[in-house]
Amino acid sequence: MVTQPLHLSWFNPVHITFGANCFADIASQLGNTQPVLVLADRAALSFTAETALGDALGDQCKAWAWFQGGLATVAQARELCEQLWPTMQQHPEAVVLAIGGGTTLDLAKVIRYRTEMQGIHLAAATIAHWRTNTLSDRFHRHPLWLVPTTAGTGSEVTRWATVWDTDARVHAKLSWAPAKGFAERAFVDPQLTLTCPVRITRDCALDTLAHALESIWNQHTNAATAMLAVQAARLVISALPSALKMPHNLEARADLSRASLMAGLAMSQTQTALAHALSYDLTLRDGLPHGEACAVWLPMVWELSLGSSPVCDETLAKVFDLPATSGVHALRNWLERLGVSTRELRNDNAGLATLKVEMQSARGRNFIARQD
Repeated sequence: MVTQPLHLSWFNPVHITFGANCFADIASQLGNTQPVLVLADRAALSFTAETALGDALGDQCKAWAWFQGGLATVAQARELCEQLWPTMQQHPEAVVLAIGGGTTLDLAKVIRYRTEMQGIHLAAATIAHWRTNTLSDRFHRHPLWLVPTTAGTGSEVTRWATVWDTDARVHAKLSWAPAKGFAERAFVDPQLTLTCPVRITRDCALDTLAHALESIWNQHTNAATAMLAVQAARLVISALPSALKMPHNLEARADLSRASLMAGLAMSQTQTALAHALSYDLTLRDGLPHGEACAVWLPMVWELSLGSSPVCDETLAKVFDLPATSGVHALRNWLERLGVSTRELRNDNAGLATLKVEMQSARGRNFIARQD
């Protein structure tokens, strides 16, 4: 019997700590002299956790900023940089510690690349670099530690940050992705997700599922990413209904955190694909949360992928333990039970035109069934 060789490709430099209560150990991990600046999501960090961290950091904490919610926009990034960069300039060795959902973590990825200021204001050239995904000739890269309080984005183990450009004439999604954009450390503590509201829990888990599946029907998939993606998808499918029924079930929450981490690790190698390309307009135009905006397209994209690759079909069959052709229906039924209305673009010429355009987008070109 001839065995197909495994093709593995892997690079992820983030030092990961996973487990309940690992958040409480952050201050001791910093040591007694390391300065730190905190960016935290106001809605995600409880007063008890905030007080405990503040007491543990003491004078090492040189600044504390709050993310107040919403999309990570160019305007928010500019405001936070103008708030934090003067202190960061005084402490060039300071760690940026971000605590929150993927939006907060993404903003921290931008903030850690400190560039020049004009008085108390950010130089316009820096914003231009964000818009073109480039770095200034003169910048200082601060160490970055990330602590997710949701289970969904996997941002803690990827180098990409999503920033929404709502200042421009045409609203757009920007992907900030410096070559050394990975964080130094990530602390994934499932207990921090226990206070996550039910709707956000659902939408974040849908984002995890999208990351997992998009890593499978991907031009850049390999044996390692496929293994992680299947495990992540199966965990979401089994754990999310339990987490929604019993929000304080730590076991279900831990499974979702583990799934998010696995899918993030897979996606850090492959990037996302067609479902994500189709999602951005729904988020910008209709205000649909990112996870749901991706999920509504998953059954259609799954079906489009069928037959493109025997390995892809075999991998998708493992998600529901069903032939890949049957998995489409299982996925659609599972999503509909969660209140997600799936969508189709192949029923009219306008939809087909949209599909053709997105197939040629940056994410669409990652799709295994793309048509060049």
